[in-house]
Amino acid sequence: MIAIRRAAEQIGHWRLLDTTLYVTLEPCAMCAGAIVLARIPHVVYGTTDPKAGAAGSVLDVLQEPRLNHRPRVTKDVLQPECAALLKDFFASKRRRSLPSFVARPEGCESG
Repeated sequence: MIAIRRAAEQIGHWRLLDTTLYVTLEPCAMCAGAIVLARIPHVVYGTTDPKAGAAGSVLDVLQEPRLNHRPRVTKDVLQPECAALLKDFFASKRRRSLPSFVARPEGCESG
């Protein structure tokens, strides 16, 4: 959503014609709706989202025939790398959000 908004600001128009959106994770329903509204013609994503994906996994907002725009979708580009990147990112966020007494290695009495 942020990238779409910034791109529209940069070109001075809400329609992002002649663009390709590259994302690590399959877009959710909200982002897929924004992609359709922005008329982005091509979406490339790295790995599917089996819980909230809206480009074919759970829903297929991007290919919904009742909508007025259907972008071309290329999926699973660098899939192992994208999945690892996301896994590492969220593991890091979880470690930082744990209380210090939980995050310490077993047997560590300092602090």
